[in-house]
Formats: sequence, C-alpha cells, structure tokens
Amino acid sequence: MATLVTSRWIFSLMGMMGLAALLTACGSDGAPSVSASGSGSGSGSGSASASGTITGFGSVIVNGKRFDTSSSSFTVDGQSGSQGDLKIGMTVTVNGSFNGEQRSASAVLQKDAVEGLVQSVAADGLSLIVMGQTVLVDNTTVIDDNIPGRNLQNLVSGTDHVEVNGHIRSNGVIQATFIEKKPANVTPEVRGFVTNHSDGAKTFQLGALTVNYATALISDMPAPSGGNWNGLLVEAKGTLFTAATTTLTATKVEPDNRGVGNRVDEFEVEGYVTQVHGPGDFVIGNTRVQTTASTEFRGGAIDEIVVGAKLSAEGRWENGVLLAKHVKFHQSVRLEGDIQTVAGSSITITGLPGVTVTVNGQTEFKDGSLGNLSHGDHIRVRGRLNGTDSMLATLVELRASDNDVDLQGPVQAVSNQTLTILGLAINTAGISDGNFEGLTDQSIGRTAFFNAVRVGTVVKIKGELLSNGTVIWDEAELED
Repeated sequence: MATLVTSRWIFSLMGMMGLAALLTACGSDGAPSVSASGSGSGSGSGSASASGTITGFGSVIVNGKRFDTSSSSFTVDGQSGSQGDLKIGMTVTVNGSFNGEQRSASAVLQKDAVEGLVQSVAADGLSLIVMGQTVLVDNTTVIDDNIPGRNLQNLVSGTDHVEVNGHIRSNGVIQATFIEKKPANVTPEVRGFVTNHSDGAKTFQLGALTVNYATALISDMPAPSGGNWNGLLVEAKGTLFTAATTTLTATKVEPDNRGVGNRVDEFEVEGYVTQVHGPGDFVIGNTRVQTTASTEFRGGAIDEIVVGAKLSAEGRWENGVLLAKHVKFHQSVRLEGDIQTVAGSSITITGLPGVTVTVNGQTEFKDGSLGNLSHGDHIRVRGRLNGTDSMLATLVELRASDNDVDLQGPVQAVSNQTLTILGLAINTAGISDGNFEGLTDQSIGRTAFFNAVRVGTVVKIKGELLSNGTVIWDEAELED
C-alpha cells in the first residue's frame, strides 16, 4: 500500500451579462437546464466533472466528491486501464453526471505531471529534480511503497525513474501529490508552462528542461511564430532525454487538455492560482474562474486570491469560463497580524504568544520577501500545521498597516468557552453572541457554535491588537 508522508490557456472573456444569461437559460445540451444552481444543491440533475486528487475509493472520490464508477472507462497514463490502476494521490479528471447528491462517472482520465529520470534529491527529502522539473513534497504527498522505505532519499539520482502526479504552480514547480518509481524504459513526458519559446531554434523550456520540437508532431498547437507559445500549458513527450544538457527530444507537443466538455452543469477544479486578472477573475492551473456577487468563499476572502494560493472552485463551466458558486481556500492554517520578531527562518506575531511561523524554500512571498520583513510589518500568512504550536508558511503577504489579528486552524481542545488553536488558548467569553458565525457567514449564536465545534474543526478567531500587545477577540467563525 501507499502511505501519506508528509494549466494556462488565455481564454476569450465573455461579457458577464451574456454569460449569466447563458448559464440561466441553457443546459449542457443547449436545452433549458433543470439544474441551473447544480453544484451540491441536493436537487436537479445534469452533467458533472471534477479535476483534482483522488482521496479515496469505493467508487472514486475526487475533491471529496464520490463518483460511482461501475459504468466508467479509465485512461491511465494515456492507455486504457481500470480502476485498479489508480492510487490515492493521483490526479484525475472525472466526467459524468449528477442526480441530486448522486454522481456517476462515465470516464476517468489520469494524468501525471512528469515522468522521467531523477536528476537529484534534496538532502532533506522535501524536493527533487525530475527531468529538469522541481518537484516539491509535503506531508500530504503519497509516496508509493515501491520506493524503498517510502523515502525519496533512497532514490538513486541518474539511475531511477519516477512518475509524479501533482499540481503545476505558476513558476513551473510541481507540488507533488503522488510519486512512484517506474521502470528505466519509461517514455519521458512532462507538463508545464512554456517559457523561452524560439521558433527559429525549434525549442522552448519547461522549468529547467529544454524541449527540442524540430521533429515532433505538433498537435492542436498554434502555428509556431517567434515566442508565441510562451505562457501556454503544454504536454511534451519524447524518446530521448539527455541528462547532460537537460534536453528532451520531443516526438509530440500538444496543449494540456482539461479533459471536459464545452459545457458542464457542475464542475469543480482544484489546484494553485497561476494568474489573477482582477478581483474575482483568476486562473487555477489552466482553468479560468470568475466569481459573482453570490459566490460563497470558504476559508478566505476574495482579496486573498493571489498567485500561489491553493484553491478549489465549483460551479458551471461554459465557453471556457468556470462561473463559481463556491471558492474554497485549502491551506487551513491562517494568521494575520504585526510581526514581532524575524529570526532566521522563523517569524512570530504580536498578540499570538508561543505561535511560530516557519518559512522555507517552498514559501511564496507576495509584495515582499523574508529579507525585507521586519518588526511591525503587517502580514497575512497561509500554510499548514508544522507542530502543536507552529505552522509552515506556504504564502506570506505583506499588507497595509492594520490592527487586525486573525488566528485560523483546527481546534486542538475545547473547554467551556476556551478554544485551543496552534497551542494558544483563546477565551471567547468576551465575544458577543451575535458574532459567532457558521459556515455560511451567518450568525448562529454561541450555543450553536459550540455545539458544532469538535477537536479538528477549523475555526477562525478575529480580534484587535491593543497598544499593550494584547488582543481583544471579537468574532469566531466556523470554516469548511
């Protein structure tokens, strides 16, 4: 068994009014839709697709949604396969239908991010280079048991080959969700965003990999001209990878196909934000997402949608745009406040005593860097637990000066009116009854709030920093 160890096509933008009219009037076949709301409404029926990570079986569970696969076809690594070829952590696209809360798959398509030679493994085992691609590993990455000890440091650089499933980030880095060892005779293949395209030289780069497409089949790509492929998310396959020059001689280059139809009543995508065009208009992987006034945000707010944030969005897919009903932020730990100290790779926040923020090579910075952060700077941090009272930051954002202090994470203990999050005991006695909110941001009162809270429930506590360095907590919210 495996165990847990831890693109970008630019779409023509329809006018929002026209798109909304289409969404209201048409179903996936152009007929009036019986599920205009769709998306987990519990009623109606229509087409359904999901793109993300397999989190379980008993059918196939993707992004927390179960699809019955009894009548499904399977494509695994480009070949016809079966459900038995799939493993937890693999990235897939599922196409099918929904009827109320029941979903059925007609096709499951698995795609890896890179398959090829391991060139190096970091000493800490948290990253590796595979055919010129930087692959990051965290505590959610599934390492297959065909890697000795399920330890990446047991891979032999220059000899071993691996298949990596994961999400491709804006900088071309792959955040791995699944890694397994492969035979030495695998067909080298890689997906990524094109940089340094030169039609004259018939080359482009994916990460640190140079792809030579002089003799390749160019399938469904724009006619090459100058550097016009730059920014496109593509898949390149070849027969020869030259490690000395980190060059792939390609046999085929094609745009990364999302794998869903032109219209889907209920579509969910998971991944990292690779572009932001404006408030509520952004790209996850290569899927353009737009929000409306009725979009529900879970675990974050619209102004927190920045390049590098890990999100999922669910709604209706129409003519190259996902009109989102829900947007969910996936890093469950969040802090906001003024920096108290910066020491080495650690940051502390005024008003959150004992809580440590750790940054590393995987941390992305917006409007700043670790080197120019200092005492008193107001920051917003997203990440994941790294211990009882510490978090590993995946995103640090420098903000305008503010007295707000936020603490969000899974509850570690509940005692009367006190919640312990990241090792910090928060007494909620001073929060007014009307400032306890449920998952839909509606006031539910203190009693209902505490009836819903258990160890592991994600809660956000908001407060105001006083001049003496203490915090007055004034709001508590349940988070999904």
